[in-house]
Amino acid sequence: MVSNTAPATEAAPTSLWKHRDFLKLWVGYSTSQFGGQITVVAMPLVAIVVLGASEAEVGTLGAVGRLPFLLFLFAGFWADRFRKRPTMIAADIGRALLLLAVIGLYAADMLTLFWLGAISFLSVVLFVFFEVANMSHLPFLVGREFIGDGNAKLQLSNSVARVAGNSVGSVLVSAFIAVQVLIINVVTLVVSAISCALIRKPEPVPERSEDRPGVFSSIAEGLRWVLRDPLIRPSMIAAGFYMFFFTGIEVLLPIWIIKGLGLPVYWVGILLAIGGPGAILGSLLAVRSMKKIGIGPSFFWMTVIGNLSLFLIGLATGPTWQIVTMIGLAQFLLGITGPIAMVASGTLRMGATPERLQGRVMASQRAVALSLAPVGALLMGLLAEGIGLRTTLLICAAGAVIPIIVLALSPIPRTKGMPDPQEH
Repeated sequence: MVSNTAPATEAAPTSLWKHRDFLKLWVGYSTSQFGGQITVVAMPLVAIVVLGASEAEVGTLGAVGRLPFLLFLFAGFWADRFRKRPTMIAADIGRALLLLAVIGLYAADMLTLFWLGAISFLSVVLFVFFEVANMSHLPFLVGREFIGDGNAKLQLSNSVARVAGNSVGSVLVSAFIAVQVLIINVVTLVVSAISCALIRKPEPVPERSEDRPGVFSSIAEGLRWVLRDPLIRPSMIAAGFYMFFFTGIEVLLPIWIIKGLGLPVYWVGILLAIGGPGAILGSLLAVRSMKKIGIGPSFFWMTVIGNLSLFLIGLATGPTWQIVTMIGLAQFLLGITGPIAMVASGTLRMGATPERLQGRVMASQRAVALSLAPVGALLMGLLAEGIGLRTTLLICAAGAVIPIIVLALSPIPRTKGMPDPQEH
């Protein structure tokens, strides 16, 4: 007798907290972010304290560590051409081995600035490939209905990791040699790789055909999509202008606090730390904001509030309590609005992008924004020497109004729901 009853299938999760595969991705991502922030604290101290690097050498190492950001476009091509989860696992294992190489070279008394720079460069290359694969894998793993919630949870992990990782890293490097602290990041990267390997949802192999485009043609296809899409194009333009001007403020802020306003050095750390709790709160409110006022309006209005708060930094004056209040308020508002805007922006991008282009479109946005950041830092630093810190900071704040105008003239403020991919 043949049964007409369909075989039982696993019920679709009603929440990401019940989505086993997402939880594995989330645990791995969270632990690796935490360990990565500890390395952010420890690695410069390896150069300064252990190897005795000068200011110029530290600057050179910083520049070398940012060069791989230019590979975001190629990483996007890779993510769309090959399976994403093996890329993430390989990148985690590769970064763990590179950090172990630093520890091993130090133990053998062979660590030099050359090796530290080379290992930092390769480590950031692998980070770029991991980041693009991870973010473009999310829509496939959780489905369109959970894209916003998934983005918010990953952003929350990033915010918490920055606060906790920086704090723990500062304590550890004061108690141990900075090189020894790197072992924590090795462990977290192994945890991330194992978590990714345990994901059960089978990832299909991207289609292979004889006539599929090559590397540069594939990258160009992603860029064309970004430039033609009415939601993604203004997001990219706004991000580029924001990173250009905001990076200038970010670089000049410590000098402004100490030399421009005459505050003690310890206020730099305190004022920068104020943004941490705000970022955690913003990450927790991201999904609620998108449900309450819509995805596009959340992106737009958080950009308005956050960008306008930058004027408080350049306008700060008066007694210490007033200066601290103005800059602290700016940091807190940036902390809250930043994660909400980023989650909403990422949700719009993922919804408006077809699966086959997720990696390239995400990488195109990152490449434009991150390539303009060092240019903004360099130019604003030179400008500050010529016309003064306060005037330069106010110019940067005024420049941050441009993204608001770009978004206001786009369909984004009126896009409340999840967009569907449109053929261009």
